[in-house]
Amino acid sequence: MKRLRYQEQDCELTLQEGLEEYLDHIGPDAKLTGDENNGLDEGYRQFLLGHDCQHIIFGLALSLEEESILDTFAIQGTSGIPWKKTFQYAFSGGELTQLYKKLYKNYGISRILAISFRARKKKVMAWKRVKLMTKKWPWYFPQEYFSRTIKDLRDEYNIKILSEEELYFEDPTYM
Repeated sequence: MKRLRYQEQDCELTLQEGLEEYLDHIGPDAKLTGDENNGLDEGYRQFLLGHDCQHIIFGLALSLEEESILDTFAIQGTSGIPWKKTFQYAFSGGELTQLYKKLYKNYGISRILAISFRARKKKVMAWKRVKLMTKKWPWYFPQEYFSRTIKDLRDEYNIKILSEEELYFEDPTYM
């Protein structure tokens, strides 16, 4: 899969432009809308936005292997996963629940665990990069971050993303 512009360390796109590039790229099957039709609220939209912007700031696309690497960044390098909200939205019966059901149906728990195991060396690299950060990336961040360049934000937090070579997976897994 082609590397996106926000996946360059010194990307001059704004966070908003990087988010638009990411959302244009991921396709309808993986896109969670956060609309109120699924019975959830503005908090859900902000939760999704926080997750999606982590893909941008940590330079990761949407293979399941990269999602596993993002878990490492989210757990270690952010202000904290909002666990209560995560479980609330995961078991609400809404679109996030449906996404998880589809993942388990298509891959099964053993394959999902195998994908995470496959990414283990890159997860260790991510963990080491988190240790270099000067402060943790906020899950819920100020609106003005959208107008700042990705490079500027990465510099402020000392976020060093994995290079194209470091992120390489032969035959990555996609939804």
